[in-house]
Amino acid sequence: MSVPSSGVAAYSSITGLDLLALLLLLHVWFVGVGLAAYSERSGLPWSQRIDLSIRQYAFLALLATVVTWLPFALGGTYPVALGGARSERRLAIVLLVGSFAAVWAGFYYAGGAVTTLRSYAAVRRTPVVDAAAVETGHIQVSGTVRASTDSHEAPLSGRDAVCYDLTVARDLVEDESTPKGDDFGAGGSTGLLSSAFRETIPVNNVRTTFVLEDETGRVAVDPTDAALRLETETTTIVPSGDRPSGSLLRYLVRETEYEPTERRERYRETRIEPGEELSVIGVARPNSSIESIDTAELIARGESGDSPESHAESGPTSLTDLRPTTLPTITASDSFGEFVVASGCERSVDHQFRRTIAGCVLAAVALTGTGISVLWLLAGHS
Repeated sequence: MSVPSSGVAAYSSITGLDLLALLLLLHVWFVGVGLAAYSERSGLPWSQRIDLSIRQYAFLALLATVVTWLPFALGGTYPVALGGARSERRLAIVLLVGSFAAVWAGFYYAGGAVTTLRSYAAVRRTPVVDAAAVETGHIQVSGTVRASTDSHEAPLSGRDAVCYDLTVARDLVEDESTPKGDDFGAGGSTGLLSSAFRETIPVNNVRTTFVLEDETGRVAVDPTDAALRLETETTTIVPSGDRPSGSLLRYLVRETEYEPTERRERYRETRIEPGEELSVIGVARPNSSIESIDTAELIARGESGDSPESHAESGPTSLTDLRPTTLPTITASDSFGEFVVASGCERSVDHQFRRTIAGCVLAAVALTGTGISVLWLLAGHS
């Protein structure tokens, strides 16, 4: 029995056109991974950030590239080869590009769900202890930040901080749809083109050891290598053609090799302030000497969220207690990959992880499913 020629054509081996299309897609993959490696730090708030290494991102993007190519390699028709009006071909190409981007984003979020779930599982396995019970090993502690004597003034907010990160997101391409000089600090759009072509540069980060205190005692935290999942942030927009003003400009000139630019800039500062409630997941090491400021002094300066009445109930800390003292220190470890300093109590951190995982899964399913479905239809499959 002979096989219809149409069936043979539809399911024939991969053609030269298929290989050419794959090479073009791999070129796009190479450029995309290169841009990601060039701007590795996203500068996004933790509620929008996914923790993926460049190697993981490159692997996921490669899988997404192959998946977008398969509907056409399996006997499909390429939109550029379709007949019909020019507007129809243009619409098909727009749908093709949009579907390709959706599949890429879907795989990105799928990877984010996996890595976040892995981190969440490690955090859940970490025992929660009181500060007074900290000795050595993997632990999770929640409490209130007490500043060491080395607190700094954060450059954007002017607030006292034991740690801060300052980054700048700079538009590489000026988007004509973005009005020059507009202030989008309240969360407005910056234009699609400028958002797509933007580099994020770390300006400076300051990490100093601080004291974490709960009702039972205190423990030192060395956040040098920690992943900071912080919600306390300040941003400022410098319109294209302008320079930073005031204390920010003085800071940049004094602390960095600042060079003016004609591009629009968005400075973002995240910080840890004295009196803030934090949770720390890491490895406790033997006692080390640390100096910290008296709790009563913090209250007098308005830097602690606790009232004098609450300290009277839980037992106020005297000046003698919080001067040079010896405390176990929570820090990073080569054998334990998770070292996280996060805003809020244990329940808040748990909620942050769950929200990120759920959001990544929903985004991955919606984007990948939609993208593949549209590509399958564009390739002519029923």
